[in-house]
Amino acid sequence: MKIANIERPCAGELLRLAGYGAAGFFTAGCCLEGRAPLAAGLVAACRPGRCAMAALAGGAAGSLVFLPFGPALRCCGILVLIYTVLSAFRDTKWARQSWFRPAAAAGATLAVELAYALQMGMDGGGFVRLTACTVLAGVLCHYCALLLRETALPRRKAARESEGLRQRLRLSAEALRTLGETFVPPQPKKEENPAVVFDRAAEVVCRGCALRDLCWNKEYMSTFNAFNDATPAMLERGRAEASDFAVHFSSRCIHFPQLLSAINTEVTALLLRRQYRRQLARERERSRGQYTQLGELVAQAMAAPEAPAATGRELCHQVALGSAPKEGQRLCGDSLTWFRVGGMLYLILSDGMGSGREAQRESQMTLRLLEQFLQAGIAPETALRTLNAALNLRSDEQGSFTTIDLLAADLASRQAALYKYGAAPTYIKRQGTVRRLAGASLPAGLQDAGAEPQAIRFPLEENSFLLMISDGVADGGDDQWVQDLLAGWQGEDPNVLTSLILQEAYQRRQGDDDRSALCLYLPAEKRGRREV
Repeated sequence: MKIANIERPCAGELLRLAGYGAAGFFTAGCCLEGRAPLAAGLVAACRPGRCAMAALAGGAAGSLVFLPFGPALRCCGILVLIYTVLSAFRDTKWARQSWFRPAAAAGATLAVELAYALQMGMDGGGFVRLTACTVLAGVLCHYCALLLRETALPRRKAARESEGLRQRLRLSAEALRTLGETFVPPQPKKEENPAVVFDRAAEVVCRGCALRDLCWNKEYMSTFNAFNDATPAMLERGRAEASDFAVHFSSRCIHFPQLLSAINTEVTALLLRRQYRRQLARERERSRGQYTQLGELVAQAMAAPEAPAATGRELCHQVALGSAPKEGQRLCGDSLTWFRVGGMLYLILSDGMGSGREAQRESQMTLRLLEQFLQAGIAPETALRTLNAALNLRSDEQGSFTTIDLLAADLASRQAALYKYGAAPTYIKRQGTVRRLAGASLPAGLQDAGAEPQAIRFPLEENSFLLMISDGVADGGDDQWVQDLLAGWQGEDPNVLTSLILQEAYQRRQGDDDRSALCLYLPAEKRGRREV
């Protein structure tokens, strides 16, 4: 048997229902000689649903508190009859008319009060009171409906504005993607034929030559072969020399020095055109990638994904970090941080090229931008692609690059992904066994702008350490000592481990580079989360 899901109201909805119930309760206290027309008007002004039920329940409770038992029963009957009529006609065209709710309030009041009046007897004063109560119920329903509409308008306006913003973001994302695709030529252009060099040079030198008819008509194949044979060496060298041409041609040409000079002029122009086209193609590809990445960012911002619901108990975790500048430097070129976004834990280590202030500025900029992307809910893959494309453009101007080491850990599902752009290896230690994780990508700024970031995925386990380091501690070719130190480590404090790694690195390398370490410890038992 299939059981229907029951939607549970959230805390905000419960507070709103409590407000309607309180309003119904106190409006029942605004009685007129044993009648409560304001409570009837309030219930009629509400749309059938939870709010109307809350107002009805509050009005019924208020009537029993503020009115004698007989009038209280009449008031409850009026409220129930109003709700029944509104529910029965809610999907009809009458329910959409502005007069329907006041008419329902007045009609229900008149029907119940008239039934009681006929049973108990009614004089002239009773008729006046009945008429006044009926009219008041309809009028008060009209004004209650206006009040509720004014209260709901800000929420509806906010909802419309939110939906309008999402629609604009959706259209902007599609426009950016389309604009990126326009940078792709319909078909790749072929390289310019180098024969144009000789054609243009001959136009300048051979046009008025006495041997023109001989070289370009009678001996055309000989001339063609001489130029064709000289082409490979000429293009490889970037200029033509007399030795590139067959002797039978160079000795026959009476304007050979002038022809050689004209050929070299055209060779330079050809190579410059080729260089320009290649540079233009690179810039077009970069622009396409930039617009595509912007489209993805806008699309993810539009989606505004919420943090995934926890599927299990979160792992307890402790984080420790430390760094030291190169010997003789005051500032460290490495930057590192960690933070949480919902159930995700992020650890980032960035190493700027070189050391000192410039390296620190590059690594901090990379760290700050990546953190802002991730805090905004952007997926790590999209954030890294966008950041790499931007740094790729900067590297052309400044010749700089930055390594990125990013760990994205889902503490509830106990899964992690490690992304590396030119970063040093990462190490996982559990029960005396050390696992080494290394990437093959170039640093950000040198990696191809369109390349997908490669992720190393692995499960998270209790009672384990994860260590991220910069290449000033150890690089991929000299890190056996790090693995040995981790394998023999018996402590539980990640701060002690981080300090020990940095001290050992200084003793081995005498501070020849900036050195940093970022350590994540996952204790076996939950003793209260302690984040260092």
